[in-house]
Amino acid sequence: MSGNDAAFINSKRSRSLSIPAYYIVLAISLPAAIAVVTLVARRSAVASQPVVTIKMLDVPAAFEPGMVTVKVGDTVEWRNVGNEVHHATTDPAMAINGGDVGSPAGAETFDSGFLKPGATFSHVFKVAGTYRYACAVHETSGMIGKIVVK
Repeated sequence: MSGNDAAFINSKRSRSLSIPAYYIVLAISLPAAIAVVTLVARRSAVASQPVVTIKMLDVPAAFEPGMVTVKVGDTVEWRNVGNEVHHATTDPAMAINGGDVGSPAGAETFDSGFLKPGATFSHVFKVAGTYRYACAVHETSGMIGKIVVK
């Protein structure tokens, strides 16, 4: 083999083993990007999961449990497991007796609207304190609940 042949073979080898830089960056970046997206999706799924589910019952009309304690940032879900429409609100304007409901200073009121059987409503508690809420439909029957946020 002549010197020119060896040079030709060596140039072919270096070209065949050369991988463009963008392929290397892609090979490194793609798995990292997938890992970040997966982690964010898992955190979002965990964050949106209710810490406590409160059932809305027909007979007797009640929230079950009637009182819960959660942490700031926790999500509470109300689930209408009955056959009647129910409601959960801390808004005095929506309650029959404004004194039955209330939120701590600085907290936003929440209002589920009227929930048909099987429907749910969730709320994230961002301010510590005691929240008193009622079902405007069954408030006079004693359907009142309390959430303590620490």
